[in-house]
Amino acid sequence: MPSEDRTAIALEAIRPRTELYHSAVATTLEQVSGLLAGTGESPEDQSIALGDFARGHVNVERFSTFTRGSAKIDPSAEQPMRAAQQALNELLRKGNSLFVLKLMEGANLGVQVAKRLATIGTAFSAAHVIELARRGQFSEDRHAFLLDGLAFSDWSQAERALAPGLVIELDGADFIPALVAPYLDAGMKIAFVVDGDAPAAALSRLVTPGVFVQQTSDESGLDAFTAWEGTAVAALLPKGAAAFVHDPEAGETTYERFTTLELPGEIRKRAIGGISVFQQAQDLQLLQTLAVVPSPSGEAASDPAGKLSAWLLSQTSLAGDR
Repeated sequence: MPSEDRTAIALEAIRPRTELYHSAVATTLEQVSGLLAGTGESPEDQSIALGDFARGHVNVERFSTFTRGSAKIDPSAEQPMRAAQQALNELLRKGNSLFVLKLMEGANLGVQVAKRLATIGTAFSAAHVIELARRGQFSEDRHAFLLDGLAFSDWSQAERALAPGLVIELDGADFIPALVAPYLDAGMKIAFVVDGDAPAAALSRLVTPGVFVQQTSDESGLDAFTAWEGTAVAALLPKGAAAFVHDPEAGETTYERFTTLELPGEIRKRAIGGISVFQQAQDLQLLQTLAVVPSPSGEAASDPAGKLSAWLLSQTSLAGDR
């Protein structure tokens, strides 16, 4: 399947998150427009505008400060409010392209994700500017930089709960998913679309108790990723990679949470980009540690997940390979 088709599938998989974000941005725009025009909206209207996905995540009372009763603003507040309004309009004009990150070959995944999330975070810093201006506390020297973006590390928990998620297109040689670990918080969803030869089990390094993790070559299998309401990461990989689902609700122990596990036909005996043979083997052995049912009698090999252990032992030793 062409890369653009897989990207469309991945984008659809994070659609509930992107709709939540767009709703929050659109609502904030309506509110600042109301302030600038001398009108506003009620908390009830704001709650309806944000939609069902926002319930329990969006602090409606915070946005309800932009009401008819507080619509009179000082003339000094108009310029920063209009600048914030323009920044929010620019985010909406980007549409879904804001949530699709296409990496050039050799680009640093962690750096590029940080930049894109800072751009997305402009919505939150614009809200800060509006609030500061409304209160008469905005200073050009101290606060104008806020409209240049907001680093993910500076997002509040409420703002992280509004994270729209990302679809990341990249070459297999640059597929180092551990670099996005700092951003897997408060409902963030990241879907990788990987082209070309890729490490077979790199996503295993993101398996933690509360994060839904899926690695697959089947583009039709992201329904569970979409339905998961917490933090989640998925990767659409070329054929020949390991396929697995780690579902935090499937059990109390790690191996119980691996609801599916399919192994590649062989361990690659060549480096992929800067990812050595040893590192690729370590990823697969991490799956062995996490997914195999522990058994002192060695009976794990009779379990479907336990086949990984026997399979690894059957492979040629990679000692010394690079």
